Amino acid sequence: MSAFSPALHKAATAVRKVIWKPMPGSQEMFLRLGQPEFLVTELLFHGSRGNGKSDALIMGFVQHVGRGWGAYWRGIIFRKEYKNLEDIIATSHKIIPRAFPGAKWIGGKSCKWVFPDGEVLMFGHIKKHGDYEKFHGWQLTYIGWDELATWATPELYESMMSTLRTAYIPTPEQPELPPLQVRATTNPWGIGRGWVYKRFIEARRPGEIVLNEDGTRQRCALFGTIFENIYINKSYIKNFLMKLVDPAKRAAWLLGDWNAVDTSSMFGAVWSSRVVMKPFPIPKGWRIDRSFDFGQSTPYCGLWHAEANGEAATLPDGTRFCPPAGSIVVIGEDYGTEENARGEQVTPDAGLFLSARAIGRRLKDREKRLTESGILTGQTIHPGAADSQIYNGKQVQGQQTVAAELEAEGMKFVPADKAPGSRVNSAQLAFQRLSTTKLNSPDSPHLYIFAGCRYLIACLPSIARDEDQMDACKKGPDDHSWDALAYRLTMKKSVTKVTNGIR
Repeated sequence: MSAFSPALHKAATAVRKVIWKPMPGSQEMFLRLGQPEFLVTELLFHGSRGNGKSDALIMGFVQHVGRGWGAYWRGIIFRKEYKNLEDIIATSHKIIPRAFPGAKWIGGKSCKWVFPDGEVLMFGHIKKHGDYEKFHGWQLTYIGWDELATWATPELYESMMSTLRTAYIPTPEQPELPPLQVRATTNPWGIGRGWVYKRFIEARRPGEIVLNEDGTRQRCALFGTIFENIYINKSYIKNFLMKLVDPAKRAAWLLGDWNAVDTSSMFGAVWSSRVVMKPFPIPKGWRIDRSFDFGQSTPYCGLWHAEANGEAATLPDGTRFCPPAGSIVVIGEDYGTEENARGEQVTPDAGLFLSARAIGRRLKDREKRLTESGILTGQTIHPGAADSQIYNGKQVQGQQTVAAELEAEGMKFVPADKAPGSRVNSAQLAFQRLSTTKLNSPDSPHLYIFAGCRYLIACLPSIARDEDQMDACKKGPDDHSWDALAYRLTMKKSVTKVTNGIR
């Protein structure tokens, strides 16, 4: 047969026919980190909209079809709501039948692709913890999460990790085990952006891989932007993303900026860089008090506040700082959760399981450090509001309440206002204070937070509105610093006016 025969030319053309190939950059790296020799167990593909994340999520599974694992290569891609699966399923129909003509789509409740060698890729929705029960006991080798930040907490993500396992026994034809992996995509927008940021991005260099003790690669975040997408319609960038009115949404969707505050959150619209301040010595005339939210299995939180009285403070750079009288500066925080050597929270929303006495000793030590640091110079620290549950059981004979145990360690509090309407009241008081802080208004009290109060600073700008009561804050993970602040904001004036040396 001639080298130039039509038959050979047709065969060569068929060999060169490309169904799908990764774009250079983040999409290509996403697939590489799923190969056995480069395997990272957990990988987050984050960044702007339109950077090919959903395609990569499908192809992360498909790249291992036909590799000899057969039915043991079994995956699922999740969305929070069933209706949100439509787009990614449509994408799979554009790719899979062309790449694997023998693959069969089974719709209805099954909602899955079955490949010629037995591999299975399912599409599912999972919203609340009860939904996990139908997956308990499963064996999955590939778990995908599309738009991970739409889940409010890591609870379902971590529960599904228990299904990442295989019973495959190596054979001469395929001596390697399937590369078990969890793959997620997101842009920095959504109710769960806080926990996703902490798990994958916070305090890490771009592309840094978190290693397990045995040296295996556990976790990594991969960043990509829409500008890598050589196929994107440029008008989508110019006429939509670049023209978004909300600057925070524009920064998140166009640039993948995690520092962009979600303006749909409770305080997103009024949060500003003015709120966070470097510590400075508190004037002796300012009133100091503490507030507290109790937790044992979940974190407790103690906050210390300074209330301005019109007397000016001196900032570290020598400038005067004189906020309106009644302004509150959160000057200290003790958050009861386990942290690693890097100061990162080990498990989101997990407490230290300490007794009330042990918590009291920690709080007392934190107060001592406020004085030793020079922030306070002998001021009386007054008892502020605490969650009223710490007074439960005071009628039980011979039983000390949590409040009594804390007071025995020098930590006295007063019951917080938890009357009907208090959740709305505290949210609106915080909203008003943050608004006047942002505008630097001299007419109403402001709210400031010292830079060391990391958990409050992380929580406040991202806390969501309650869907059932839109003017109140939604309960969520690691919101205990907000609860402690809310108790202080709604504390009765008769309590804040106490000036005799109550400790």
